[in-house]
Amino acid sequence: MRNQRYIINATINDIYKQNENIDQNQYLVYARDFVPSRKMPLSLFLSNKNSLIVFNLIYQKLQANVTVTSDEQKSPIEFQCEPNMTIARLHQIICQLWKLNKRLYSVALSDNSIIDEDNTLNDIDESIDDLKLKLISIADLKCAITYRDGTCKISATYETLLSSIMKEALETLLISLEDIDMYELKVLDDPDNPTSVDLESSINDIRTDFHIESDTLPFLLEKKKENES
Repeated sequence: MRNQRYIINATINDIYKQNENIDQNQYLVYARDFVPSRKMPLSLFLSNKNSLIVFNLIYQKLQANVTVTSDEQKSPIEFQCEPNMTIARLHQIICQLWKLNKRLYSVALSDNSIIDEDNTLNDIDESIDDLKLKLISIADLKCAITYRDGTCKISATYETLLSSIMKEALETLLISLEDIDMYELKVLDDPDNPTSVDLESSINDIRTDFHIESDTLPFLLEKKKENES
């Protein structure tokens, strides 16, 4: 397959439709070990470092059908893979697609029981034809980052620095880290007059300074005034 361009809200299905020579027994595989569902947005595969997404074609249908949900995400991730995929690899895939800090999440069953990362999908006492898993946060708290008309949630510990939160927010929003100096993070203590903060402050500093008792800290990410077009 040659290099092709797609709009930002395109899905995997758009690739199949664009390439009519892909027959019904061929599948687009990513990273050589999982086949994303046709409704999966291509934006999940993008990063703020690279806009090139590479797929390969395979001729066999992979046996395990996996659906992963998260309370922090609007839509689940669905894909096919081999039953011998480890939970550690699945964990890596999901956090990469959702652009999350892997250390702050675990893969769990539907009852929230965490699965050992050394296990394979075959080891789970559920049907691999329709395996439903969850990605759950094991962090102390969350940061709700409002940017333009949307909000993304980022898990954090009390010691996490705002500079790390800022970088993770930019990665989630597909904003280049080279442009980090063009943006600022503010605490939404007053929606009409949010407060600028030092990026070297920790989450615990913010909770203390602004007397925040909630486990979700509200922030605003916006372009600095001098960089607005």
